[in-house]
Amino acid sequence: MKKWLTPVVSTLMVTSILAGCATPKASVEIQGEVWYKERIALPPQAVLTVQVKDVSLMDAPAVVIAEIERSGVTTPAPFEFVINRDQFESGHTYAVGAKITVNGELMFINTQAYNIDIANQQPLSVLVQKVGATR
Repeated sequence: MKKWLTPVVSTLMVTSILAGCATPKASVEIQGEVWYKERIALPPQAVLTVQVKDVSLMDAPAVVIAEIERSGVTTPAPFEFVINRDQFESGHTYAVGAKITVNGELMFINTQAYNIDIANQQPLSVLVQKVGATR
């Protein structure tokens, strides 16, 4: 073997060994925005809650994996989660849910499913609908 070829072969071997040891991304980023159609300003005591939930079981409550709460709600309201990949089980279904409450009373909530595809981490646009008057 030529003298100059030995370092090249050694470098290629180390590179291929290290590439085999590389692990997939250890976390999942879930981001997007929550918005509502109504042209109203929310009161300062309004609270936005966004959750990442395991919704796999139809006859059981969803399991909340992560949650963000914040006040000072405007539309659109951005959100972002960074969750360890090992929190997601193969074969399970995960979704984002959002709601806005004022003084503990529900004002807006999402009425459709916003499923999470951890393989395709595109931003979600979560529409929340105004809840009918309770009085």
